[in-house]
Amino acid sequence: MMIYGNYGIRAAATAMQETFRRIIADGGVQNVYKDILPVDEIFRIQNMHEVKAAEARFLR
Repeated sequence: MMIYGNYGIRAAATAMQETFRRIIADGGVQNVYKDILPVDEIFRIQNMHEVKAAEARFLR
């Protein structure tokens, strides 16, 4: 088993800094939009369909 500690969060923070730098420099998201994941993919990674199913079941 390999343990990579905090490398994932550090890489994510680096990517966020670069993305926000580009957004600020460009004055909008038009140039980064093609380089980032769509919201649907974020929801898939988070298993959002399970969250929505649990909400429907338990939040009545």
